[in-house]
Amino acid sequence: MRNIVMAAVAALYLIGAGSLVHADDVLKSELGAMKDQLKADVKADKEQMKADIKEKKDEIKGKMKAHREEAKAKRDAVKDKMKAKHDEIKAQGDAVKAQGDEVKSAGQEMKATGQELKDAVGALGK
Repeated sequence: MRNIVMAAVAALYLIGAGSLVHADDVLKSELGAMKDQLKADVKADKEQMKADIKEKKDEIKGKMKAHREEAKAKRDAVKDKMKAKHDEIKAQGDAVKAQGDEVKSAGQEMKATGQELKDAVGALGK
């Protein structure tokens, strides 16, 4: 009887130990699967954040480019306006210079006429 009890205890011990080993293997495989899933989730979140950051950068670049183009257009408009004003002032200066030349030539004619009159008056007085 003692042998039967010993065999039963030994059988229970072996079955119990085997089930513990099996439970440990199942637990390890489940933990491994959860760890792999967690890594995949972290990687997916990281990829999504990178995509969001790239999208924001592209949006900011677009806004900056539009701002630069707008500033360039304003600068070009101011340059054109200043050039037109410069051309207008230059034309006015040329007109004044031409008028001055006319006055100078008229003055020279008057001087010549005055000299002729002086000579004529001088000839009459002699």
